[in-house]
Amino acid sequence: MNDLFNAIYAHYLDSTLKDSLSALHNTQAPEDAVFPYSVFSLISDVPDWTFTENLENCLIQFNLFSSTVDSTEICALFELLKTAFDFLDLNIDNYETVSMTRENSILTRIENVWQYNATYRILIQKT
Repeated sequence: MNDLFNAIYAHYLDSTLKDSLSALHNTQAPEDAVFPYSVFSLISDVPDWTFTENLENCLIQFNLFSSTVDSTEICALFELLKTAFDFLDLNIDNYETVSMTRENSILTRIENVWQYNATYRILIQKT
């Protein structure tokens, strides 16, 4: 899955989302992370096979974090995330992207920090 993680990070670096976040972290942000930032993590990876295809069905969750008082910044970040990743044809070494679709999204505020979680289903085929 490291190829998938590298592809997500490379696309982030090429997107306008990078201009609005301090960083994108894989799985866990450091304690001193600067707001706003994002974390992505692999929620699940289920292999799928046919007689001719070798597929991975992955769920990736992006967590956006903002410490602003109102929700304006976090909602703008979510829009940038959607623009960057909805229906993306990720360039993944050794794989071809079959589909990348956003599933559920949840906005919460805990201890004065906004968090927007968005889950993407990525179906990739081994080349």
